Formats: sequence, structure tokens, C-alpha cells
Amino acid sequence: MPALYALDEYEPCLQQGGPYCLLDADLLPGTDSSLMDLIQGYSAHRVKHFNHTQIHRGVCLSTSCAHVNRTALGIERALTQCLNQTVSKAYGLQVKLAKLHYCVREGESSPFDASDHVVAVLYLLVMLLNAVGSCYDLIICKNGKGNPYLLSFSVQRNWKRLVSPSHALRDPRLDRLKAFHGIRTLTMLCVLFSHTVLIMAYSYVDNPLYIEKAYDDPLKQILFNGTLVTHTFFVMSSFLLAYNFQIYAETHDLTWTHLPKAILLRWLRLTPTYGLVLATISTLGRHAGAGPLWGLVVGSEAAACRRYWWAHLLYINNYIYEDAFCAPQTWYLAADTQLFCVGVAVCVGARRPRVRAVCLAVLLLLSLLTPALHTYLQHLDAVVLQSPETYRNLYEREDTFRLLYIRGHTNLSTYTLGLAGGFLAYRAQTQPQRFTGYKKHRWLVWLLLPLGVAVILSGGIFYRDGVEPPTALRVMYAALYKPIFQLLVVALILSCVLKLENSYRAVVEWRGWGWSGRVSFSAFLLHTLFQRGLVGSQTTPLHISDYYVVTVLCATAVMSYVCGCALYVCVEAPSSALTRALFGPHPPRTPRTRPAPLSTNKTTSDL
Repeated sequence: MPALYALDEYEPCLQQGGPYCLLDADLLPGTDSSLMDLIQGYSAHRVKHFNHTQIHRGVCLSTSCAHVNRTALGIERALTQCLNQTVSKAYGLQVKLAKLHYCVREGESSPFDASDHVVAVLYLLVMLLNAVGSCYDLIICKNGKGNPYLLSFSVQRNWKRLVSPSHALRDPRLDRLKAFHGIRTLTMLCVLFSHTVLIMAYSYVDNPLYIEKAYDDPLKQILFNGTLVTHTFFVMSSFLLAYNFQIYAETHDLTWTHLPKAILLRWLRLTPTYGLVLATISTLGRHAGAGPLWGLVVGSEAAACRRYWWAHLLYINNYIYEDAFCAPQTWYLAADTQLFCVGVAVCVGARRPRVRAVCLAVLLLLSLLTPALHTYLQHLDAVVLQSPETYRNLYEREDTFRLLYIRGHTNLSTYTLGLAGGFLAYRAQTQPQRFTGYKKHRWLVWLLLPLGVAVILSGGIFYRDGVEPPTALRVMYAALYKPIFQLLVVALILSCVLKLENSYRAVVEWRGWGWSGRVSFSAFLLHTLFQRGLVGSQTTPLHISDYYVVTVLCATAVMSYVCGCALYVCVEAPSSALTRALFGPHPPRTPRTRPAPLSTNKTTSDL
């Protein structure tokens, strides 16, 4: 078959005047119809194979197509004639131009406009504020006290907050939640791994067979259905929300005014960091490099963010079907913010245990029915099938991803389980004697990891080409696979809170996870910038191997967390500190009860 991807030499082409064009072309029958039948039959296995009836090329008109009179024919007809001559001579097939992405010439680049200058000034302002805050802290605030707004930008204070392994928090019970740093970091590493493979399959590769054969490798099946792991973030978010709200309610009267206030505080805490990254993608990031794929990989994201930035700042981008390319990983932030509103309403409205139990049961029932109805009525797949073409199009045309996977209401089940876990953990601290007997069942905790892997591998039943799964199986699996997996995660968190076993707990409660857990949000926002930059600047098709994937994964993790530390210290931590200074807590009333901590250990982690 003709190579799926090919790129002519880029820089020599531009030096000779170009133009250099990136295009997609459809293969058509020619003198050898048997080869075309072979290609169509191979491509029909869409779950595991690329569409080889369409080839993707970077063509230099001044070298590869020098024999074609492009002045008379025009660029599109000249490219078609050039490719036809090449492919027909080698394979006996014809070519029809499907899409011309763009053509570039020497000296052509995106001009700097007003938005670029505004973002540059914004970066200077951030650096100036951090410099002023740090000098104020070092020179004037020698006793540690001073203007809280200026001290919010103290680099040394924010750095200490980042790297300090423990802090004496207001409530020692929070020490029992230190496992969240480890779980958050490990989940983030899984996300980085998944996106590393995704961005490589999105690029031009010279061995697409490596990707196609990966579907028959049981170990790589963990990757293809490993999207379940991302939903662990929902569980952690809702668990902490429910638990912290119960502690807050001990000394404060909860009213419905807490709902808009909580939403506003969340928006103020997340948006400065998120907005700065979006602004960078939309403006300065597009000027950071060049290459035959730069416009396709980096420029397309910048254009999408310029169009849909408002949806991201309102946290509704996961409901904009056309917004497939602007920071696509941030669908989670939008969905989590939408579910956060539901979670706060539950915490405020359902204050009595029985009312809360009924409310959670109703939410769980609705959350199980919702994906089932979507799957049945919209004829969706049970899971997001990570087919090669899905990777190549970055889920742009994948309805199961766009309509089911990333929406807020379709992820309510995992969020509800996290809320239930948070309420249960708080209750365990008020009635510790009722939970001490569970330690004898620690062997059940040891089963959580193999059971989780089994749930992930179970998605492999939908990766069989030519076998249409029964509708009942699709609907049931779509409704149950996420809550079953995340129920195991809730059980793991509770086992750490209650100290039911020491093997898993020793891993996730390691003190070294503290700083990486705090930086995870910034690293989550930044990691795709480095991956897109790598792919966009390539001048030859990548050769993928296991070793290369691991190398890029390690590089992505290091760069994301190193730059994430800078983003945390200079933007994220100051935003949180400013929010606390502007909206300080209400004066507490006399607490009704003070649950005894499950441990006398007073060392606490900064959560």
C-alpha cells in the first residue's frame, strides 16, 4: 500500500522558494483494482486500522512537483496532478485531493497582533507583582506580618507552601487525607501517558503498523480503555468537597448563600491560571516554533482558542460540540465545575443524614440512567473506542466522546460516589468504634488493584472488528463501567483514611508526593503545550517504539512539573492567597460537636 504519511524536506523547500503544502488525498482505483480492493478491505476494520484509502502528505511544489506547471493549473490541480503521477507510477492508483490544509513559503509567519502584545504585558505584570511581593516580604515584613495582598505574591512564601512536607493545619483530621497527593500525582502520570500516545498518533508516523498491532497487545489494552482513570479526579474533588463542608458546618451555619459564594470562589481560584495558559496558547505559543505540521498541530489549537476562549472561561466548553481543538484536555475542568455546583447544592440542602442518603440515592439512580439513555437513543458506543482514526482526528468526529464522555451530567455517577465517600469518611471520625472491625477484612483492600485492572481490560470486548455488540450489553456497560471502577477508588481512599491496610497506603501517603500533588493542576494545563510543540516542529515522520514513548513521557512529565512549579508559585498560589484575603471566612460560631480524630498524630498535610 502507499505510505500513509510522508513529508518532503521542509527547510530546503522553503529556501528554494516553496511553497510547501500539507494535504490529505483520497486513493481511487486505477490500473490495479486488486490493490484498491485490498486497501479498502484492510481499512474496513476501523476499530484497529487506519483509513489507508486516504493518504497524508507534505509536498514541496518546487522540488517534488517541479515538472508540473502550477502557474497554469493552480496549486490544488498541480498537487493533484503531481501526486497522481507519483502514485500511479508506483502503485497503479489514482489520487483525488480531499483537503488542502495550507501552503507556506519562506518568510511567511503569523504576524504579532495586539493580543500578543497584551499577553506579553500580562506576563510582565505577573513578574512585577511577584518581584514587588517578594521584596516587600524580605525587606519590610521582617516579623512575618504585613499587607496580605502584597504577601500573596511573595515567591518565598509560595515556594515554602509548595515544598513543605507538612503544616500544622487548623484541624488535625485533615492529616488523614494526605493520600490524596499520591493518588492525584499517580493519576496525573497516567493522564500524561495517555496523552503522549495520543499526540504521537495525531502526528505523522512512518510506522502506523506499530499503532495498529498495539490493539492485540493485552498490556496496551490498559491504555486504550484507561480513560477510566481520568474520572478519579471527579471522585477526589467531590470527596474533599463533602468532607470539608462537614467540617465547615461544625462552626458555621449553612445557608443557600453559600452556593453562589462557593462557585465564585472556585472560579476565582482556577481562572487566573487557566486563563493565562489559554492566552498563551492563543497568542505567544503559536510563534514558538515552525515546521510542516506546526499549523496543523499548534496553529489549529491557537485558532480554536481564539474562537472559543469565552466558553472555557465560563466552564461550558465541554458542551460546545465544535470546540474539539482548544486545550481539549480541559473538558475535565468544565465538567468538574458543573458537578461542583451540584455537590455544593447537596451539601447545603441535604443537611440531615437521612435526607442526604435519599438525595445521594436519587442522584446515583439518575446518573446511571443518563448514560444508558444517551447510549441507546443516540446509538453511541459503550466506551470511547480509541481507534487509530479517532486518535488522528483528535476525537473531532467521535460522538461517544463529544456527547457522552466529556459532558458534566453524564459523569454524575462518579461525582456522587465521591460525595458519599466524603460523608462516610466524616462519619467514621465521629463514630470510630463502628469502623474498627473492618481491619480484619484488609485482604479485600488488596484486591482493589487487580479488580481495577480487570474492569479496564473488560473494555477490550468492544475492540473486536466485525462483531457488533448487543444493544443491551452496550447500554449496561455504558451505565456501569465508570461507577464500578470509581467505587474501587472510593474504597481505596476510605481504606487510607481508616488505615485498614498499610501496603497501598504506604505508597500513596509517601511524603514526596506533597509538592507534585499541589502542582498537578498547573502540570495538567501545561503538558499538552510541550507535546504539541514536539510534534509540530518535526520535519520527518516519527518512528514510534516503546522506548520512544517512554522517553517522551518522561520528558513531558519533567517539563510539565518543572514549569508547573513556576506557574504554581507565580500565579496559582497568589490567586488562592488573594481569594482568601478578599473573601475571608465568616467568624465561626460555637461548634455543636467536635469529632475526635481517629489518630493522635498531629502532623498534617497542606491540602
